[in-house]
Amino acid sequence: MNPNAHRNTRFPLVSLLIGAAVALLAAGLVTAKLASEPAEHISSSPALGVQTLAVEKVQGYALRRIFTGQVEANRVSGLGFERAGLLLEVLVREGDAVRADQVVARLDTALLEAKRRELAAALDDAGARLSLAEATLRRYRDSVDDGAVTRQALDEAQEGRVAAQAQVDAAGARIASVDLDIAKSELRAPFDGIVTNRRADEGRVLQAGHPVLELQERTVPEIRVGLAGGLADTLRPGEEYALSWHGRKLSARLRSVLPVRRPGTRTRDALFESIDPPNGLHAGELVELELSHWLDEEGFWLPLSALAVGYRGLWQAYVTEPLNDFTPNELSADHRIAPRPVEVLYQEGERIFVRGSLLPGDRVVSAGLQRVVPGQLVRVLPDVAESVAMEAE
Repeated sequence: MNPNAHRNTRFPLVSLLIGAAVALLAAGLVTAKLASEPAEHISSSPALGVQTLAVEKVQGYALRRIFTGQVEANRVSGLGFERAGLLLEVLVREGDAVRADQVVARLDTALLEAKRRELAAALDDAGARLSLAEATLRRYRDSVDDGAVTRQALDEAQEGRVAAQAQVDAAGARIASVDLDIAKSELRAPFDGIVTNRRADEGRVLQAGHPVLELQERTVPEIRVGLAGGLADTLRPGEEYALSWHGRKLSARLRSVLPVRRPGTRTRDALFESIDPPNGLHAGELVELELSHWLDEEGFWLPLSALAVGYRGLWQAYVTEPLNDFTPNELSADHRIAPRPVEVLYQEGERIFVRGSLLPGDRVVSAGLQRVVPGQLVRVLPDVAESVAMEAE
């Protein structure tokens, strides 16, 4: 084997390693040179143009809050019989309109009618006894002066008539009680309404008070809105308010505000009566009530697009500060981006009310915040660099 074979294969590998080292050294020198040069000498592109607006301080804002309410029927009743019995027939169906005092269901009254006949016979018997007692009393009265009848017998005849009369009255009262049960075997509507639910069918033995039908009153529905905080005290009964229902305006008159708060929600219910309710406004529909009240708080209105996330999750706005004459600048820049921490107090649609280190007249970057960073040199676009006072409505 040739001893120079390993030497011949080693030299090309060494040459390759030396060439790679020289290339890396040259690249590093070029990178170091580029890094040592100012940024404005590397690129000749103009500075980024930004949209700004000049903010003005305001002394407060109208806090708008929207509360959700529900349309309710004035009266909803579960109709049931006062007595137990076999349900004989239901005369209406779900969706039927009924009038007040209309018969809507009946119980089987066969046992009651049999009992009434029995009591009627007892009444006839008591009536016969009363007639006999009255005739006896008359005879005793005619004979007592002649001495044919003693005073004791006359007193017994008088008391016998009283007892017979009591039996007649008791039999009549029992018949009246059965007649009342028969009358209560007919279920009648307590008010004009719509049958919304049928809970029992024929052939079922019902307990007293078991609901057979659910009836909803056919009147202008009532609207109940739960109000939080102290806004309930700002409403005035008798005044009209604008509510929203499926994007449509709905006028309603405030009837009253309940003086208690619900334990779970800590809200007070405001009850409204709809004025000229539109078709389709039924119980269970949701409506919205928008209320506002003024808050005295100095701050600035900004568009939502001017808000950026700052240090440790805080919010900030970017303002543009004019460059001084000594700032090196070959990018045609005229301003520098500076962050201003702010506190968001209220949001209304696409604008926010903030307070912080902003000053009246500061130009705030209103859009494109993802393209800029604090300290960046920028150009303020002249066509949008206008003073905009976003006054509270």
